[in-house]
This record gives sequence, C-alpha cells and structure tokens, in this order.
Amino acid sequence: MIRRLLVLITVCVAFASQLATPKALQAETASPTPIAKNEYLRGTFELNRHLDGFEKPLLSLGEFVLSPQHGLIWKTTFPFPGVTVFEEGGIFTIDQNGNRTAIAKGTETRQFVTMISSVLSGNWDPLESQFNITKTGVKTTGWRITLTPNANSAVGNQIELITAQGNAFVQEVVITKPSSDHDVITFDGQTIEPVPLPSDFNDLFTNGIAK
Repeated sequence: MIRRLLVLITVCVAFASQLATPKALQAETASPTPIAKNEYLRGTFELNRHLDGFEKPLLSLGEFVLSPQHGLIWKTTFPFPGVTVFEEGGIFTIDQNGNRTAIAKGTETRQFVTMISSVLSGNWDPLESQFNITKTGVKTTGWRITLTPNANSAVGNQIELITAQGNAFVQEVVITKPSSDHDVITFDGQTIEPVPLPSDFNDLFTNGIAK
C-alpha cells in the first residue's frame, strides 16, 4: 500500500507572514517559516521521476494546497490531469467527473499523510519517531535537511533517504529509494495566505469548510 502511495506523489514544501495579503518568500532565513492554523500554503510543483531503464525522467507538473486543518491537495495538470487528496480520513483520487475513490485508509495511511504534510511545511518534529534527522545550514540564507528512516519507520522499505533544502520555503526535495530510482521535486510560486481556501480547492476535501 505504501508503495502505491509513494508512486502517486513522493513528497515535499514551507513558508512566510501576514493575514490580509499573501506572504512572499523571505530572502534572509535559515529555516522554514511556520504556517498557522488560520493560514494555508499554495504553490506549484515539478516532479522528475528517475526510473531504472528510462533514459529521461518522467515529468509531471501541477499545483498544490496544504492546509494544517484539512490536509493536502496535489493537483497534477501535466501530462495527465488528476487530483489526489491527502487527509486524516484517508487518501482519495478525484477524476474529471468529480468521482471520489478511496485508495487507502487506516493507521499507516495517517502516518503517510503526516509525513507528506510535515515535509511540505518544513515541520520536522512529527517525523522524529520515524526518521533520523540531520540539519545543515547552507551559508546564512538557507538550510538542508536529511531524513533517514529508522528501524520502526512505516516507509523504511520504500524510502532509503529524503533530502530537502530551501530557505523560507522548501524549494527542493529528493526521495531516494532502495532501488536506483529517485524522485526530484522542485517548488515555485509558494505563498501563505489566510483562510478560507479558494472554493475550487476547499470543496475537494471530504468535509470542506465552505460546505
């Protein structure tokens, strides 16, 4: 099950400041800026999946929204449109007709959702029970972190190493698997904005706050 979840997205992002206007990237910072419960993070992603036997990586593009209260929406726009919703009640896909299909539920799924949300938001504390965490400063304006699954990690059989780097936002995440496969995810256009979420994203959650 975890393997299927990793193929869907394979992790990772974080933040900046103020309630009435979107928050922009802060240049001088050595750690991600926290996101408050009355805020959400949005941005775009580029995922390059490097698979053994393929000369070039498989590219996908899209946008995401992360809400501390609701979860994560991962919306792929290229090459094939699709939506995956990661929330406490499970992981769901939504097709172009609005049909919702549950693909995973239960304890392991909740741990996986926590992992994704934590990496995206640069909140490492919830990951300490599953990963050995090494933090490194990059000059004075950035940071780099390495996550190595420990013996009790639910994803230890599928992930060998996660590295993330950035400044006010997580800018790049690399997921290395026990095979020679690895994923490189880069993020752009991140802002932190006040709730409520835009309705086109909000309504994708099972219990959308707009309902």
